[in-house]
Amino acid sequence: MRGGVSPEEVFKPTGYHAGPDTPRIVIIENKVVNVQGAEGLELNAEEEDDTVVAELVVKEGYEFDEPIHMCVGVPWPEGVQRIVTRLIVEPEAKIQLMSHCSFPRARDVVHEMEAEFEIGEGADVKVTDVHYHGEGGVRLKAKYDVSVKPEASFVTEFRLTEGRVGELEWEMGARVEERATMEGVARLRAVGEDRVRAVESVRLTGEDARTLLDFKAAAIDGAFVELVGEISGEADGARGHVECSEIIKGGGKVVSVPKLRVVHPGARLTHEAALGTVEKKEVETLMSRGLSEEEAVELLVNAMLRG
Repeated sequence: MRGGVSPEEVFKPTGYHAGPDTPRIVIIENKVVNVQGAEGLELNAEEEDDTVVAELVVKEGYEFDEPIHMCVGVPWPEGVQRIVTRLIVEPEAKIQLMSHCSFPRARDVVHEMEAEFEIGEGADVKVTDVHYHGEGGVRLKAKYDVSVKPEASFVTEFRLTEGRVGELEWEMGARVEERATMEGVARLRAVGEDRVRAVESVRLTGEDARTLLDFKAAAIDGAFVELVGEISGEADGARGHVECSEIIKGGGKVVSVPKLRVVHPGARLTHEAALGTVEKKEVETLMSRGLSEEEAVELLVNAMLRG
């Protein structure tokens, strides 16, 4: 690899660790570095012009106790990475997908992702997306299209809580069918010139479909964060909830936009939001135990983002 940098070094800030037999796809900039499948799992990744096209297929009924890894990153200060991903989880299969996205030295890096997820009937899927952007020289644009089939369970978790963000535009659209569930979790810490806009939109199209959108973010020292959670209740028994907690500090700005739309009388949607600075009483309690005000606020922000 250019520069003699190992994948382990590139992805270490995201908590990457995997054994020699762990299924994985590793992509550095627009080069496929490593693809390793397993029984019941088809992994493919090909370079097409300036884009990498990756496909993951989990065969019907297969269950994986250990996470499958997808690692993408640019280890150099400048670069452009474009990835198109398709994840197909066939009926009654069960997986965890760990997506490590690392740009540890970024000064001017572009990362663009388009993804299509199909979660088959009765499947159980959790996707954890952990990012590290170094000092924030990343412009990230990601778009996801998700289909959750009947009686399937899908959890997606996005975390960017160490280092800086840079510029982030995140959009996810999902359709949830009969008796299926989807949970969307996002944890973000933006500092200084960081700019974030994240939109998650879920249509509950099947009877008794369920969703929870759970956002927590901190905007510090002039950063700006806008989080939009949109749910459409379109079937009898559909239930959805948007929960948003955002903290500002040092001139940061946050915007929370819950959009709830009900088109079936048997559907019910709710939202709850808490925006503002940290509670003064909590800061004072920690200061009485020996912490400075700055240390107390930092501790409370980090505790919220771990939740």
